[in-house]
Amino acid sequence: MWHQLYLMVWLVFLQIIIILLPGLGRYLVDLHATLGLIILAIAHYNNAKLKRTAAPNRLKRITKSTAVLATVQIILGLILYANVRVSMNVPLAEVVVFLHLVVALAIITQAASVATAYDMWEEHEFNTSKT
Repeated sequence: MWHQLYLMVWLVFLQIIIILLPGLGRYLVDLHATLGLIILAIAHYNNAKLKRTAAPNRLKRITKSTAVLATVQIILGLILYANVRVSMNVPLAEVVVFLHLVVALAIITQAASVATAYDMWEEHEFNTSKT
């Protein structure tokens, strides 16, 4: 399971890098949107899979909130996609862009913390040694 958790971290990282490329073309916007949908699927898959493990409840709660954030992110992304690709002239688009960025950073932060904590839990690295 740890590899699935880390995959999400790297996909979000890639998605952030793609959107920062200069001269964001139509294909990069579509790639960014496609990666967003993949991340949404992985977030919900990780939530469902982690729920069935004996992992600590804190990790389960963080994974669930990450899936919720990924869902919110898609909604924000659809608004921005309509603004960029369909030229809908969305009011307050700058605010939506800011929120989209904040949610992306929250997702990568939470996904990274869960991936590391789950990996450590699975390897029993939380057991303290007495010296």
